[in-house]
Amino acid sequence: MFLAVTCNDAEWPDDINTYRQGVAEDRERYPLYGAATANITPCAFWPYTPAEPPVEVDAEGPRNVLLLQNRRDASTPHLGGKMLREKFGDRARLISVDDSGHGVYVLGRNSCALNTTTRYLVEGEMPTKDASCRAD
Repeated sequence: MFLAVTCNDAEWPDDINTYRQGVAEDRERYPLYGAATANITPCAFWPYTPAEPPVEVDAEGPRNVLLLQNRRDASTPHLGGKMLREKFGDRARLISVDDSGHGVYVLGRNSCALNTTTRYLVEGEMPTKDASCRAD
């Protein structure tokens, strides 16, 4: 399922040299782990094209987007959450959680994040500003 979602999100290069160059560049730029993330994946050989174009994210639209992001999520770094928040503009709020792991709501155990999100889902109460949740 992960590959189906990831590979169908966008077009992936199928030229092996693209990945070879990316690995060489990231090995220099990020010597601890960078080369691994630039390496080729099954998406390069995925036989299907995306069913629809990626959705553009911008400041236009409903003002009800709640973003949850752990500060130490190896799969989706906190910087990505901050960048997404910037693209949404004032239509979103970012809850930054002092925790690790990929899941914040339900999978996480941070009471501040759980309570903030549950209030939003049940009562429709959107935080008035971005917030940080300290570690429990």
